[in-house]
Amino acid sequence: MLESIIKTFSKKEKNHPNQKVLLTLFVIFLYRFGNAIPLSGIDQDALKQSFGQLDNRNAIMQIINMYSGAGGNTLLSPFSLGIIPFINASILIDLLTALFPSLEKLQSEEGEIGRRKLLLYKKLVSLVFAIGQSALLIFYLKSYFYSSTFVTFFLTGLQLVTGSMIIVWLSNIVDNKGVGNGTSIIIFTNILVGLITKNFLNFENINSGFISEILVILFLILLISISQLSAVTIQVVSARQLTFLNAQNDKNNSLATESADEDDNSFLGQIKNNGLIIKLNQAGIFPIIIASNLVPFLSYFMQILPQGFNISYINNLIYYLLIIGFNYFYTIVFWDPDKIAEQLRKSSVSLVNITPGKDTAIHLEKIVRVTSLLGGLFLCIILVLYDFIKQIINGPLLNQLNISSLIILVGVAYDLQRVIRGLYKNLVFT
Repeated sequence: MLESIIKTFSKKEKNHPNQKVLLTLFVIFLYRFGNAIPLSGIDQDALKQSFGQLDNRNAIMQIINMYSGAGGNTLLSPFSLGIIPFINASILIDLLTALFPSLEKLQSEEGEIGRRKLLLYKKLVSLVFAIGQSALLIFYLKSYFYSSTFVTFFLTGLQLVTGSMIIVWLSNIVDNKGVGNGTSIIIFTNILVGLITKNFLNFENINSGFISEILVILFLILLISISQLSAVTIQVVSARQLTFLNAQNDKNNSLATESADEDDNSFLGQIKNNGLIIKLNQAGIFPIIIASNLVPFLSYFMQILPQGFNISYINNLIYYLLIIGFNYFYTIVFWDPDKIAEQLRKSSVSLVNITPGKDTAIHLEKIVRVTSLLGGLFLCIILVLYDFIKQIINGPLLNQLNISSLIILVGVAYDLQRVIRGLYKNLVFT
């Protein structure tokens, strides 16, 4: 076994899984190296001391920590905008794709060329968002600059915009030639580095409270895994099988009925094995990523509300609604019932007891709408349960943990292991 593993990692074949894994690791290294370069023109020590007192309660710090990989001696770097501009651009283009038929045609009918055009649009919009967000960040941090001249602000903005576009380029390299989704990998790396920087698992002070918190975290990971794996299976039947089934049902003699019953049993088993699977969370972790991106901005602007309003409850409510809404939106946009119904019809496959064509599309649309809402609600239940448990236990481990970050970690880890297992299937042990 050891010899086969060594031979596998020593191969130099083109597009070999080893090259994909090593390329992904190299991209992560470049990204982390870029995060270690301090942004010029800013008093990093004063900024870190000021923001260190605010920690995760500050909206801007929440965004920086999750998406720019803040940690270590450098608080702000040319990569401080992180992947946020590309995420915002992707949201905007996806919304426009759902509204305008010309963009929808690029995605569905023009194949690889159409997808490349949409990616180009996302990159151009990312550039616009990067310019706008760098200007906002500079305005927010202008008191920490050594010099308040236009040239200093311009050069700092240029660093931030350039760093953001480099991150988009690195994520696209992972998408095309690496392992997994580039955006998810970058966010996964940031969260993991943040936990390591905080010394999240400190085993020096192990006690009953520490163990109970670990058990709670494992329970939450189990619930998150269930939410990612839960799916509905719709039974399908091919045209040949449907004709055979109808012929058997028309026979009235007992011998024919017994024979039909036997065939029906095997037929139903085949339907179950070849059913159409619809996941409750078709969008995966992206509703959490998008909601986590938007809520800090909203909470920052909601500080203007009168003192009588409980901002934390309003933030949580908006956060839950965003998760449910984006899970619903992404499922409806990328899992089009009309297209699936048409593909089933062309493949001479139909849903059991459902007429092919329009009736199939209507039936699938109902199921997709319900499952997408259930998937979003499941994620919100996990968030509410975490807040409830944290109030009961109130331990240091749970207080350091961001449940949204944990959901992203588990989701990306699951997708990564699935992709890696697919790459190395029948390779190591052959």
